[in-house]
Amino acid sequence: FIFNCLSSINSFILKNETEAASDYLTKFSRLIRMVLTNSNKTFITLEDELVMLKLYLDMERLRFKDSFDYSITFTNSIDAGSVFVPPLLLQPFAENAIWHGLMHKEGQRHLDIALSIEGKILTCMITDNGVGRSRSAMLKSN
Repeated sequence: FIFNCLSSINSFILKNETEAASDYLTKFSRLIRMVLTNSNKTFITLEDELVMLKLYLDMERLRFKDSFDYSITFTNSIDAGSVFVPPLLLQPFAENAIWHGLMHKEGQRHLDIALSIEGKILTCMITDNGVGRSRSAMLKSN
């Protein structure tokens, strides 16, 4: 991930896209700082987790020229500052949806992250309108 980010920044610089490079670098530095700060914690607030996730998703959107959009919604009332989760819980699932579903799709691409809570159970549903698992596996094998 870090290598890909630095390569993207370098690409923006080489293409003389200084505003994009600066924006990407700012988001990257904020994300790395949060990851390092939270890496020694067992749990962080859902609020902090979502800030990191949004930074990651915004960076991927920049990297791929806004070729997808995303939404993060709460299906019921959640106090994100009072719910605790392991750090970087959601990012790998979002990354997987982007890389294995959305990037193989033509046309409009969308990633939807819906969170809900029932009692002490937090549910996160990550869906995309990508090509699907079987098509992605076939493309990977080729």
